[in-house]
Amino acid sequence: MNPIMSIAFLLLTVAGCCLAYLAHRNQQWLRAPLGRAGGLAAALLLAAGLACAWQAWAPLTAIFAWLVVQMLAWSLVPFFTLLIPKDRHEP
Repeated sequence: MNPIMSIAFLLLTVAGCCLAYLAHRNQQWLRAPLGRAGGLAAALLLAAGLACAWQAWAPLTAIFAWLVVQMLAWSLVPFFTLLIPKDRHEP
């Protein structure tokens, strides 16, 4: 097991999930979604995360871990909106 590849897998996969969320039209972090370019960057980051996992572990373990990290990230990322301070003057 290569620890550097494991860390790179985790960071790339979570970053890809965040970009995929920001590219969606119903995201709540930005005023406007990132669009198609953000979705393409998210796909590339997710593929790079899978490649790092593939180098760190056995193929079946890599795919399982990649999917589990995505499920966890996409479950938690929408709740980060609650950490963004709202302006008191907005209705």
